[in-house]
Amino acid sequence: MTTHTLKFLLATALLATACPAVALAQAPAQPYTPAVPPPSMVGGYGAYGYGGYDHASTAAQGAMDGMASVISARGDYNLATSAAAVNATQAQSMAIKNRQQYTDAYFSMKETNRVERAKLAGPRPTAQQIAHYAEEGVPRPMGPTEMDPLTGKLIWPAFLQTAEFNTQRAMLDPLLQKRAQQGSLSYAEQTTVRQTVDAMFAQMKKEIRDVPPPDYIASRSFLNSLLYAATKNELQ
Repeated sequence: MTTHTLKFLLATALLATACPAVALAQAPAQPYTPAVPPPSMVGGYGAYGYGGYDHASTAAQGAMDGMASVISARGDYNLATSAAAVNATQAQSMAIKNRQQYTDAYFSMKETNRVERAKLAGPRPTAQQIAHYAEEGVPRPMGPTEMDPLTGKLIWPAFLQTAEFNTQRAMLDPLLQKRAQQGSLSYAEQTTVRQTVDAMFAQMKKEIRDVPPPDYIASRSFLNSLLYAATKNELQ
């Protein structure tokens, strides 16, 4: 090995050691491939093909070979460290992208679900429709063909005049007559009316298959109006 060759190798190794970041920064943009340091090319004479010798012929040459090996190893270490840093940065960037894609997909699916549910639910009711529904939910007052407004005597539908409702009718008749005379019932009496009407509703459900639908609907409407009349206070 000539002196000029050895100086060239030393200068190249020093440049690689001092400026690894510059070399990476100037590399053209392309898909990232993890860097793996190549095996060191500095070694015994056999490495360069001079007859297979693996040791220096003089002490000076041996010292120079050792110095070149140290410099080359230091360059390999710097290259490996730089490659590891680039690999870690690349992995972190991919993790951030994956989390972003997951978040975007989650909220996209949530919005799609909301839109589809809104389609199935149909348009929201307007304020006028809500008021109309509320009015429909209020039981109608009992008419004179259902209860005498002066005496409170109840005129029961045919279905509710059967023997299955004798006990409930016997409890409700005097309470509604008392309400007509006094204008209201006590809380305990109103509770009795509610419980008695609930018992009549339960009995009606047991016989629903044996009763014509118009009679069932009329009887249910009658009981709702009776309950409304018995629990509201007219002396206000």
